[in-house]
Amino acid sequence: MSAAASLLQIDDLRFAWPSGEEALRGVSLTVAEGEALALVGRNGAGKSTLLLHLNGILHGTGAVRVWGRPVEEWPADELRATVGLVFEDPRDQLFMPTVVEDVAFGPL
Repeated sequence: MSAAASLLQIDDLRFAWPSGEEALRGVSLTVAEGEALALVGRNGAGKSTLLLHLNGILHGTGAVRVWGRPVEEWPADELRATVGLVFEDPRDQLFMPTVVEDVAFGPL
């Protein structure tokens, strides 16, 4: 399947934390429109790290494309509107005590 025909394409993605710990080592995968993908693994295996590359929060080496377009070429707001990410622990994404107060910071 070509990169242009795929919803998501990752080629040889590598990422290491500033400590030097390798989090992703040569990850490659393609997801077509309509396909489902489950990422499973132990804590610390790199699942969240991989997902943070899909909307440009983290940057490794290799290629990450969404709808055939490298994530580096997307405007950040457009990419993050296309690739949503919800953290497992709400304390990692909510900064106000209630959802209503947190949502009030979003665009109207």
